[in-house]
Amino acid sequence: MGNKISLTEILKSNAEFYHAFEGLSIDMMDRLWKHDENVICVHPGWELLVGWLAIRESWVTIFQNTEMIKFNITNTKARSFDNSDIGVVVCQENIESSVNGQQDRIGVIATNIFERYENRWVLIHHQGSSISNYMPPNLSPQ
Repeated sequence: MGNKISLTEILKSNAEFYHAFEGLSIDMMDRLWKHDENVICVHPGWELLVGWLAIRESWVTIFQNTEMIKFNITNTKARSFDNSDIGVVVCQENIESSVNGQQDRIGVIATNIFERYENRWVLIHHQGSSISNYMPPNLSPQ
């Protein structure tokens, strides 16, 4: 029973992460990440970032150079572990963006690891890997 509740909470935190990303909001990212020197982030094509200060700086840079970004998240798989404060979400990010005036559509497979910390689920790891030969999903209009 507790596992189902935590999965719902983990998926909610995952959705909030993409909401913060679409909103280009460093304030929301600040609230979603654990402020710790051991957190990890790997943006597609970037070096390994370790520690909240380096990761926060990367988000500031991304947000400053991005006019618009929209995510359609598909193929979501979530898992929590019994008697653990760790949850993992793997998903496909179908991204439309405008960065430095250039429009782009890309696909990224993301792994987001959350830790239950101070009664909420916060990010401790985000890794995105670009999909080669990406084909956007055939989505019906909403």
